[in-house]
Amino acid sequence: MTAAAVLLLRHAWGLRVRSVPLLGAAWGVLILGLVAGGIGHGAWGVAVASLPMMLCAFGCLAVAGWTAPRDKVRASQRRAHMLPDAGEPSYIGRRLLTFLITVPLALAASLALALAIRLWMSANGGGEANANVTTLFLTPLLWSVLIVLLLLARRRRTQWLMLGVPLLVGGLPILWGTML
Repeated sequence: MTAAAVLLLRHAWGLRVRSVPLLGAAWGVLILGLVAGGIGHGAWGVAVASLPMMLCAFGCLAVAGWTAPRDKVRASQRRAHMLPDAGEPSYIGRRLLTFLITVPLALAASLALALAIRLWMSANGGGEANANVTTLFLTPLLWSVLIVLLLLARRRRTQWLMLGVPLLVGGLPILWGTML
């Protein structure tokens, strides 16, 4: 079912005009397949349902890469302006703070949220193994999403709010669970 969802997604993305209902249906079938695997066999079912999905996605990417026409235009030689020009300030403090926000602090926030979900799963009969696997699955996923959102934020205050919410939502249940 998940492989069919990937093929449906590939078809929907290949259309000249994006079809929101078709994309929604494809994502719905994909999520339904993963949820069905999880309901049937827990974390192992999700892993088994994910395997054909990943193999099918790999196949689609391989075919698209192999059949794509070669670009006739050379790559751009523009500068990315990652480093300042001569005489301009380097803003090393800002850059270091951005790194600290997006790497260790975002990891702490995503880990706190994943651990809170683990506590919730354990408390609601999810089983120790399923709770552990879910934590291991969610931590890098949440971290990746959080990093993207943090880097897209235009203001520092927005970044701090984006960090604070998962730290608060994830940290309070962890502290409350350990204090009992």
